[in-house]
Amino acid sequence: MEPSSPEHNGLKIDLSSIYRGVYLDSLKYIVGDQGKENALLQWCQYNNFTTVTCYDLYTLLATSAGYPKVAAFIRKARTQYGITTVTACMGSANAFATIISNYNTNRTDTLEKFDYANLELEWWNKAATFKNYLKELQGINAWGDAQTKPIPTETYIGWFQNPTGQELTQATGIVSNTDRILVHDYQTTPTFSYMKSRLQWLGRAAKAQNKIQKIIFLFSAEPTFSFNYFVNNSFDNTYLKVLSEYQAASFTGKENLEIIGYQIFAQSEGRAARPMMIQ
Repeated sequence: MEPSSPEHNGLKIDLSSIYRGVYLDSLKYIVGDQGKENALLQWCQYNNFTTVTCYDLYTLLATSAGYPKVAAFIRKARTQYGITTVTACMGSANAFATIISNYNTNRTDTLEKFDYANLELEWWNKAATFKNYLKELQGINAWGDAQTKPIPTETYIGWFQNPTGQELTQATGIVSNTDRILVHDYQTTPTFSYMKSRLQWLGRAAKAQNKIQKIIFLFSAEPTFSFNYFVNNSFDNTYLKVLSEYQAASFTGKENLEIIGYQIFAQSEGRAARPMMIQ
């Protein structure tokens, strides 16, 4: 595990309280199998992840018969492995208003509930128009605000395109409807410069709204991107590298951004690149 306050290029950064999250892919093959659950959660704890973002919920929560297994997994993550936030990742407002709402309502113990909402809908890859994407994001934000215990909203972004030339309009809509934004840094060697333009637009949008926007750097452990880099560089040190580049930069709106930590996509590739070392 990394020291709590390492130096990177002479810059001392406190890592003790940063956001560390990981996407949990293949959950439908893991939840309900105690051995697989424990191996996954041990790896999460080993890497100091405190947030898990869950895929496969359309399958796992298709009927109430799946609720007990999911509830037991979430409870175990929180009570035994240091997980503090369990995020549901879905592709529409309706999915939260039905699937996630039905599950959360069914559970009386808050330790078994999802407490963050993540919209994954890649409008830049033409999975939707931006107009329809924003409608879904607004719907999720409204749903979260209406819960007895409000559920914050986040989204992940690739590029401001489809269409191009509307960067500030798109950034404005996203900033006004999220509590935090994951910005992807999908490269073989992650850098701040790859994200700079998008962070500038988000910063400008936040400045216009008099808001401090929470930002998470999103790294991919997929073979196409940073898998080989992660074989030789820890997640924390990768974050420190990119953060030091960010802190050395100047751009309009930077003062309206708060970099809170990093997220890894996804557990299967992350575990292959950075397996637990037997101590």
